Amino acid sequence: MINNLSENYIKKTKIIATVGPSLINGINDVKQLKLKSFSNQVNIASNNIEQAIKSGVNCFRLNFSHGNQNEHLAKIEIIRSVAHKMDVNVAIMLDTKGPEIRISKLKKDSYIVKENQIVCISTKKNIIGDNNSFSVSDATKTYNMANDVKPNSIILISDGKLTLKVIDVDANKGIIKTIALNTYSISQGKRINLPDTQYSLPFMSEVDYNDILFACKHNVDYIAASFCNSAKDVKQIRNILIKNNRPSIQIIAKIESSHAIKNLNEIIKASDGIMVARGDLGLEIPYYDVPYWEKQMIRRCRFNGKPVIVATQMLDSLESNILPTRAEVTDVFFAVDRGADATMLSGETANGKYPLSAINIMSNIDIKSEHLFDYERSINFYFKKTNFKQKIKTEIKKLANKIKPTNELVEQKFPYSFIALFSNDMEKIKALSNIRPGAPIFLFTSTKELIRYFSIYYGVQTFFVKNINISKTEKVQLINKIINKIKIKVNKYITLN
Repeated sequence: MINNLSENYIKKTKIIATVGPSLINGINDVKQLKLKSFSNQVNIASNNIEQAIKSGVNCFRLNFSHGNQNEHLAKIEIIRSVAHKMDVNVAIMLDTKGPEIRISKLKKDSYIVKENQIVCISTKKNIIGDNNSFSVSDATKTYNMANDVKPNSIILISDGKLTLKVIDVDANKGIIKTIALNTYSISQGKRINLPDTQYSLPFMSEVDYNDILFACKHNVDYIAASFCNSAKDVKQIRNILIKNNRPSIQIIAKIESSHAIKNLNEIIKASDGIMVARGDLGLEIPYYDVPYWEKQMIRRCRFNGKPVIVATQMLDSLESNILPTRAEVTDVFFAVDRGADATMLSGETANGKYPLSAINIMSNIDIKSEHLFDYERSINFYFKKTNFKQKIKTEIKKLANKIKPTNELVEQKFPYSFIALFSNDMEKIKALSNIRPGAPIFLFTSTKELIRYFSIYYGVQTFFVKNINISKTEKVQLINKIINKIKIKVNKYITLN
């Protein structure tokens, strides 16, 4: 992706954008894609996806906490149709619903709960609620939240915008009596968090199981596993993927609770990557601890050679504004500076007023941070502590030192346009991405499963070739073809096997 901040610069940090009504409006059934009456909406949606890709999106996230499989299939078909037309490799990430608790049906759309108001929560009997009492449910329809809370426990609703304090609990009747600590509105389907509570809720629900089968059937590239609290949770998903002949689908464990933090090292080792899911994490642990754990997750993923995504509220104000806050700009900048592989947009592109603007803004911030990146620290601190094979580490480190900028990366002064890597060696590819080289990596692979595999890995752009063991002349011809396709002015490049 060439960005307007520097017209000949190829962005290395990946962007994941959530697909929702803002990008694909009015399409909620795959059958609509073939109806003439929906042709205008399909064209608008396709154009939005195309512009998103041109602006820097490398992976589209489908949030299965909202919508049904038919609706998400329509999104998949539009994304893949546009990617095929553009001849680019764009990945799809399925984000599972996970073991979550939500407010059940209410008598009307929303109610105001006032400070000091008594609110009763029904966890066994399903009632049609109001601001005085309502039911909660999970995907299994069997969870009794009254078993997990006690007097003085805190219950957070709607990302913590409403805080309830538990006064009394009757687990047998499934009734939790609470008092509101502030005034805020509630509505059906709003998420509930129980900070520092050991949930008795099972990790794998039938809903998630069926959604993972959907992922297998339609060969998505990544599964973002919500509320993954242990290596055992990751292995449950892995077994389903293997059983359904999709072992290449990568599992990105979302770290969203204090229990996940305690098991962080084992989760990193068991998964294919980590998402720093700061929204729910900031409700489950003290908010002031979130920056520390973001830094730790990035560091530990880099030591383990695993990709790491920083997500949630990165440019939150862009849901309704055209320009970000300076705090948000700083947030995105330092996520890249610390070495995140990808930055993610959630509500900004799912429901925001200016989704394409949000993508452009994130892309510009990512690139500016790359221009000022500390390559010395990346090579001699982070990469030094990785566990890649020594032979590969020596080769990759020598290359990275050869092409690293001696000061701030100003594109006009940087001599290397890219690294052309002809390889199917997973460890070498991951090591080259992990060291964060000064130039992007053009990966030429003859393994079709790898075409979209590296879509969230820092710096890697993939191109399929039937044979990687071609002559030097054939490699030059192939590279020139790619240069002409993406229309960049090339100073010089390095070829690596």
